[in-house]
This record gives sequence, C-alpha cells and structure tokens, in this order.
Amino acid sequence: MGGVVVEILGLALLIQGGGGLINNLSGGSKSWFLLNYVEMPTALHVAGHALLLVIGLVIVVRRKGWSWLKSD
Repeated sequence: MGGVVVEILGLALLIQGGGGLINNLSGGSKSWFLLNYVEMPTALHVAGHALLLVIGLVIVVRRKGWSWLKSD
C-alpha cells in the first residue's frame, strides 16, 4: 500500500509543479496551484514549481521506471 501512496504523491507533485509552472509563465491567475497562494516573488514561484515538477518526476520514475513513458 505504501507504494501506491508514493506514486500518488509523485503524480500530485508533477501536476502541481507542471501546471503551476505553465500557469505562472503564461501570466495566469492563482487558480488551484497551491504554491501560488504563498506570498513570494514571481521568480520564486516559478523556481518552486519547477522544483516540484522535478521532485515529482524523480519519484514517479524511481517507482515505475522509464517504461511508463512509452506508448506501446
């Protein structure tokens, strides 16, 4: 069961990081990306979302390997 929780956490970080990064780079609103609700300069928001994206990607790749990216 612990592995499923880690995978869900990794996917959540991927979504929060990637979506928040796109949202900030396109000049979007606060929306549902949690890091946008923390008061800090925009540059730190972008860096924070990029960090969440990388952490999420590392977690998912370590759990599933690179094979989950292939569309066979």
